[in-house]
Amino acid sequence: MRRIKRQNFRAFKLTALAITLAVLFTCSASSAANLRVSSATEGDYISIQAAIDEAETGDTIFVSPGTYVENLKINKQVYIWSESRKPEETVIRAADPTKSAVEISVDRASFSGFAIEGSEKAGILLTGVKSCYINNNRVQGAEYGILLKGSDSNTISNNLITLDEKGIRLESSNSNDIIDNTIAYNYGPGISLEASSKNYIYNNYFKNAENVEEKAANAENLWQSPLKAKQNIVRGPYIGGNFWADLEGKGYSETGMDENSNGICDTAYNITGGGTDNYPLFPKVPNAVKVLESNLNASAYEQGLDDMVKVTSSKTTVNKTDEAAESAAKNATNENATDENATNEEGSREKESPGPGLGILGLTMGAAYFLKRNR
Repeated sequence: MRRIKRQNFRAFKLTALAITLAVLFTCSASSAANLRVSSATEGDYISIQAAIDEAETGDTIFVSPGTYVENLKINKQVYIWSESRKPEETVIRAADPTKSAVEISVDRASFSGFAIEGSEKAGILLTGVKSCYINNNRVQGAEYGILLKGSDSNTISNNLITLDEKGIRLESSNSNDIIDNTIAYNYGPGISLEASSKNYIYNNYFKNAENVEEKAANAENLWQSPLKAKQNIVRGPYIGGNFWADLEGKGYSETGMDENSNGICDTAYNITGGGTDNYPLFPKVPNAVKVLESNLNASAYEQGLDDMVKVTSSKTTVNKTDEAAESAAKNATNENATDENATNEEGSREKESPGPGLGILGLTMGAAYFLKRNR
């Protein structure tokens, strides 16, 4: 009888615990809110930052299509998604170009579905964070498309990173997943790593003048996943390494061999700065590369290069003009000093021993001065 009572009491405690946990879970779930941002008047907020400031941990912020001129500081664990999931429809343009357009400084934040532009610093900056999810964004026109500083175990996936000085940059950032991204037509390296290790970098499309920064030490990062039967970024049958192209159509993936027709190059690719991609992707479906390229803006890249050349040429011309003016000023100063010394010397000698020979000396010195001034 006592044993039965004990069993009943234990069952009662377990039931009570289950009910308590269910209530807590329900309360926690119900406490998370959906906030809506719209550049028109139908949303709860007209700016994304205002919604972030009002949000609580776990809230989701949906942003309707439009252009939002602001610099975002995401310092709460929130999920920020564009409603359309189409980056070209929901644009965040930095209000202050001297600052990063989007700065994330909290763990487990999510940011997805936006076009980022207008910053001279980073398009998206992660600083000192873990387990953030950066997905399906288009980032262009920044010094760094996406910059990680002291940030570990984040996922950077399915982003289009183009027309930046550097595509993705990692500084003292480890164990991040950088997958399924198109990193192309950037003016510097597609990816740059400094003091960063154990990062998984695979199934990305690289097409830059320099895909991996040469001075970086890359041997401690993994440039492929185990072969997995799943469609890759260029519609091949296996997930493996990365697609390595260049601006002249002579990249490793573009010129490699695939004799067994599995969409993987037959030999490994040695990464600049150390490391190896053991399964570099091969364009088994050539049309897939054309479709991917159709979403890129090669003409804008060429125009950007032309503008850089013009700016560099203009600066060179200005510098040369300044140098010529400075040189002329120095010459004029030296000439004046020479003239003054010559005059003083002539006067001194005339006083000491006047005679006809000194008149000839004076004429000679005067002729030399005239010739110098009129060269």
